[in-house]
Amino acid sequence: MSKLCIGNILPFGFLLVLAGAVGCGAGVSPATSPTGAVLTTINGHVHGGEQPVVGASIQLYAAGTPTSGGGYGQGSTALITGTLPVSDSNGDFSITGKYTLPAATSYLYIVATGGSSGAGNPVNSHIALMAVISNCTGSSASVPLLSSLFINVDEVTTMAAVMAMSGYIAAPATGNAGKPAMGAPSTAVSGLLNGLETTSNLASSSSGTVILPVNDWATSTNNGLMINSMADVLVYCINSNPTLTNNCATLFADATPSSATYTATDTIQAAMYMALNPTNNVPTLFGLIPSSPPFVGLGAAPASWSVSVATSPSACQVAVPLLSVANFVVLAASTITNTGPTMISGGNLGLSPGTAVTGFPPGMIVLPAVASITTTAASQAQMDARTDYLYATGLANGAVLPIDMSGLTFTPGLYTNSVAETLNSGNVTLDAQGNPNAVFIFQIGTTLTTIGGTQVILAGGAQSKNVFWAVGTTATLGTSSTFRGNLLAFQSITMTTGATMIGRAVALNAAVTMDTNTATAP
Repeated sequence: MSKLCIGNILPFGFLLVLAGAVGCGAGVSPATSPTGAVLTTINGHVHGGEQPVVGASIQLYAAGTPTSGGGYGQGSTALITGTLPVSDSNGDFSITGKYTLPAATSYLYIVATGGSSGAGNPVNSHIALMAVISNCTGSSASVPLLSSLFINVDEVTTMAAVMAMSGYIAAPATGNAGKPAMGAPSTAVSGLLNGLETTSNLASSSSGTVILPVNDWATSTNNGLMINSMADVLVYCINSNPTLTNNCATLFADATPSSATYTATDTIQAAMYMALNPTNNVPTLFGLIPSSPPFVGLGAAPASWSVSVATSPSACQVAVPLLSVANFVVLAASTITNTGPTMISGGNLGLSPGTAVTGFPPGMIVLPAVASITTTAASQAQMDARTDYLYATGLANGAVLPIDMSGLTFTPGLYTNSVAETLNSGNVTLDAQGNPNAVFIFQIGTTLTTIGGTQVILAGGAQSKNVFWAVGTTATLGTSSTFRGNLLAFQSITMTTGATMIGRAVALNAAVTMDTNTATAP
């Protein structure tokens, strides 16, 4: 098994991860609606370990993002003001109705409190579990906010959220029992989006399980085992019978550091103390894990509760605005040279300010596309391409790319490498995690080279039109390779024999060279 874990070592979670959206997939952008949003259905399930949590009260919250007078961990709003939904004998719940969002931009999360672990068991008032809503898009004044979405709320989603959000959650206190107050100043909203990427790399809210990829750049097996072990610690309280044991009191006492003003009174508060005090009583807390834990975790107590992840800006990164570049499949500045029966379809071939286009025929441009040479359209497209390139390369805080992407899987976001990038020994997969609008942006400092036969593979609903490669010098696509996305090279692009492009090849200052290729608009 390959394990790549590049980026920050997080001794505790530090970014808030909240989201509201129209059903698309994993990832986040805010629910946007100045006058309210129609929430058609959120279905879900609350469980403690392998047991359903029966009779838990379900609340939907929007995080606070005040423009003034508010800070971190402040201003969250409970959206359900009437009778709260309650989980049934199977732990299932459903949220329906119309809810007015507290701001034009809102980020949502679910909290389940109380109930009993299993039908017929006594009520455990110390149960508090949460999950972020990780679906995206929604932009009109009244839109179907979340349609047919299913959310699992359990110890795993709770720990993943707390580890990623702890810097934006109010410190445990008597006054916020059962309500983890979350928020950030409006100037720190980008942190909320960064946090979602962290959370989505730790656990899936749709399945309630950790993400354990075999070969994923942004996550690691150890992260999943760590989150599972922390979740198993919470199980010690959640699955206990409060009338027969003092399990919850034991957990809360062990999790609460000596410097704290308040002792934890629910499992979210205990999780917060574990995240914020990662070396406090770790062996003791690890010893609370049941002998047959529901979640497969670490084999021995770690030195601290920590995860190692590389975070990237929003999983719903905004697409690069192509403008008139969208009309072209191939666009160059100096020359376009072709050998063999290359076929270009779905868009135009353009050259500006150069005048030399050779090799058509035998190359073909499938009608109604045209060859635009030093035309107004080609000139405008080159100006727009520069705008696109500056936009893509100007984005900040991208996660650092490994120099070879072979065999790795990337989730949506912004990724950067100041040097050369290669695809040397295998394919790379871009996984949209069920979101067809997911955007991938790759900033490459110098060259991009793919060897023969390699592929850029799209998974989870990813689309070539939403993939952007900004290359600092030249790009070379290997023999019989398959490349997907909008390729913006500051200098030249070479498509070697038999290479296939599903996307766009745009050379800002030099040539595009082709040899028996297929280039199709995304």
